[in-house]
Amino acid sequence: MKETATSTGGDSIAGHSRRPVSGNYLLKACIFATGLAGIVAEYVMSTLASYLLGNAVLQWTLTISIMLFAMGVGSRLSQYMREHLLDAFVTVELLLSVLCALSATATYFLSAYIQMVSPLVYLLSFLIGLLIGLEIPLATRLNDYFEDLRINISSVMEKDYYGALLGGLTFAFIALPYLGLTYTPILLGMVNFAVAAALFIRHRGVLTYRRSLTAGFIAVPVFLTLLLLTAKPIVLYGEQQKYVDRVIYQEQSPYQRIVITEWKQHHWLYLNGNEQFSSYDEGSVITNRWCTRQCN
Repeated sequence: MKETATSTGGDSIAGHSRRPVSGNYLLKACIFATGLAGIVAEYVMSTLASYLLGNAVLQWTLTISIMLFAMGVGSRLSQYMREHLLDAFVTVELLLSVLCALSATATYFLSAYIQMVSPLVYLLSFLIGLLIGLEIPLATRLNDYFEDLRINISSVMEKDYYGALLGGLTFAFIALPYLGLTYTPILLGMVNFAVAAALFIRHRGVLTYRRSLTAGFIAVPVFLTLLLLTAKPIVLYGEQQKYVDRVIYQEQSPYQRIVITEWKQHHWLYLNGNEQFSSYDEGSVITNRWCTRQCN
């Protein structure tokens, strides 16, 4: 059964016999972008958990599992959204924009004051997964105006999976190596915002809550801009609090996050948050070996 005009929040999405092709292309492009953003969000949270909590295999497994479970919860909750579906979809994208962009920066900052940071990481993962889970059901019901059920489901899932492939490649070869966890989440937030903005501009006349959404479209870009300007010092502050000694060097390479700390004339090397080398320990070993040889 086709959705009525009241169920989608506007007569340009449902309720008319004419189906504009341009609207279909725009919605498919948005689905592709959400697929890209969704998989990158999962990778960002998993990488963040492994950096802060250690044991990369365990943290990737737990984080991805939590987000997939949350996506199932979000999909179930979507069935209770009976009206204003376009408004709901745009709102979800705006919320994802803010939450994804803020995730790493907020976690690094709060890790300086919270001893058990794992509940925060898992909570953010659940919330992001919940919103991602709302996307596909809402997009499918919106796309019902353009395509029959047989084509609709396969078409929506196809674009989502294609976007996921591009998102995975982008994260692995571009985002993480060159932007790190400081700016990748912000870029992710911009993608979600672009999706919301495209739909808002295209269908603004039929949205039910135009004023509220307009306020969101003013506030979110301001928030993203401020976060872009302040993210690096916030992350560095939070990262410094993780280590006993002063951080003198940090870099995100294509393979791992490198941090070097210093105390007096001694240095420590950390890869992905795990200690790999200590000149203090090496000095102690050499001293002990020298003493042993002298005593013998």
